[in-house]
Amino acid sequence: MSLRTLIFLLILGALFLSIGSMFVAFAFVKQQLFILFPDAYTGDAVAALQLLLIQYSAIILAFTTLIIGTSFFVLSRYIVKPLRDMVAAIAAFAERSERIVLDNFKNAPAEIKQLALVFNDFTIKVDDAHARDVEVSRMKSDFISTAAHQFRTPLTGIRWALEALEKEKLTESQMALVTSAKDKSRQLVNIVGTLLDISAIESGKNKYAFAPTDLAELAHEVAQDFAELAARTEVSLYYVPSEDPLPLAKADRVRVKWVLNNVIENAIRYTPKGGSVRISVAGSQDRVYVHVRDTGIGIKPEDRGNIFERFYRADNAVAKENAGNGLGLYIARTIATDHGGDLNFNPNTDGPGTTFSLSLPLA
Repeated sequence: MSLRTLIFLLILGALFLSIGSMFVAFAFVKQQLFILFPDAYTGDAVAALQLLLIQYSAIILAFTTLIIGTSFFVLSRYIVKPLRDMVAAIAAFAERSERIVLDNFKNAPAEIKQLALVFNDFTIKVDDAHARDVEVSRMKSDFISTAAHQFRTPLTGIRWALEALEKEKLTESQMALVTSAKDKSRQLVNIVGTLLDISAIESGKNKYAFAPTDLAELAHEVAQDFAELAARTEVSLYYVPSEDPLPLAKADRVRVKWVLNNVIENAIRYTPKGGSVRISVAGSQDRVYVHVRDTGIGIKPEDRGNIFERFYRADNAVAKENAGNGLGLYIARTIATDHGGDLNFNPNTDGPGTTFSLSLPLA
């Protein structure tokens, strides 16, 4: 209920109360006259008394209505309207950081003018704080981007050198060291790439090339890419094609493939030997979904609210060999939401493991 409506109802109630009071007073006077002057209480006297009371009641009612109407006008003009203008200004600030135009409050009571001034001071401080945060974020992103680029070049050179060493005649122990160093350098290259992705996301430079995309075909392609890893870790990897034709999704194919790579690789790495990973695609009236269901170690209840946070790794993930850096799911979900979709998960209800679901809007 608006303030204007509340004031109107209160005034209307006061008006009815005044009318009711006049009728009660009339009945009371009539009773007292009958008690005090029973002989003079004739029909003509009563009629004259009623006419007199009605005249006075009409005058009082008109006067009361005038006062109430004037009060309603004053309240609406000098209190309700400024408050409504302030509410509109606050809503505009929430959307576009606009300040209150003080000229709109020149006829408002002093308290409301003061409130408008305080609000404007508050918006200035909020804007200043936001500007500082933006500048700090920009400097941080620039530093991460610069450092990552500086690391990438020597790391690439190290990988090439290690690949060249693999072709030389090495002893078994030497080859093991080269292979281990190559794996570690690959992990470092991946970390550098992840840092560059974060820098692009947080600086707003993460540009997307949206196009109609067949998610079923893309999911099948990614499943084939991970067939070797699944076989090596003795995990059964299944791609289950949809029985119904599926609509195309609005997606940046390269970015979405990165998301699927991350989710499917996690599913394989955190599924024990003999387990399985099942990939399926489904559609609805306005979405296309890719579901990745594993029979892995699952996600503990205490970790479920944090796994999409930056640098967060669950205890069972930290203990796992080749554990990630806690950035993959953060980036994956950011990419999904930038597409107007989402990435979420649910624990399996009919067995161990987790099901991750990527949803994207239709093209």
